[in-house]
Amino acid sequence: MNAATGSNSGGCSFAACGPRQMGYRARGRMPKSPILAFYLDSFKAAAGEGAVLELKLRLLAGKVPTLRKYAHQQNLGNIEDELATHFGDALSVAEKDMLRLCRQLRNKVLHSDFYAARGKLGELGIDTQSGGVKMIPLPVATVEEFAKKIAGARAGTEGTNVADTLSTDEGSVYGWFFEAGAAGDFDKACDAFKRAGAIIDRLAGV
Repeated sequence: MNAATGSNSGGCSFAACGPRQMGYRARGRMPKSPILAFYLDSFKAAAGEGAVLELKLRLLAGKVPTLRKYAHQQNLGNIEDELATHFGDALSVAEKDMLRLCRQLRNKVLHSDFYAARGKLGELGIDTQSGGVKMIPLPVATVEEFAKKIAGARAGTEGTNVADTLSTDEGSVYGWFFEAGAAGDFDKACDAFKRAGAIIDRLAGV
């Protein structure tokens, strides 16, 4: 059992527990979470812009007679490759790289692999940083033990930085969602998707 701790931009410390922590039993429902309240809208915006980018790629392929057969390809990379070949000199090397990396970033965001998503942001030349979230083992789920662990985290004697772990590790989704949200990764991904979409918009007018 783990707890995740961090602080928001205003410096207010808080803690978050998973659905089976502190005596809660899920029974098919997620608990009301302050972490979701803070960062779910940012995640939705990034996921939405990622979906819009895919739609624009498919619409563009459907617009070009020689590319229509690729519009419903399951592998979006195939569509991207054919578009890059078709439009040739209308795309710079940097723009081709951006479309490729944004497709990969979209996949990582939607599959909740937030560690890998941060790596893709870096490949896009976007500055990233740790959100300062720590994962703290909580073998005894009592209020007293929880308070003790949080105090230790604030003192720097408890916890592992989530940024130093993989988001594919067992039980890591919650902590990495917290970490990515606190670091602004979702907002940065959303902006990258919008910029990639603008490239597709330009090609649609060629």
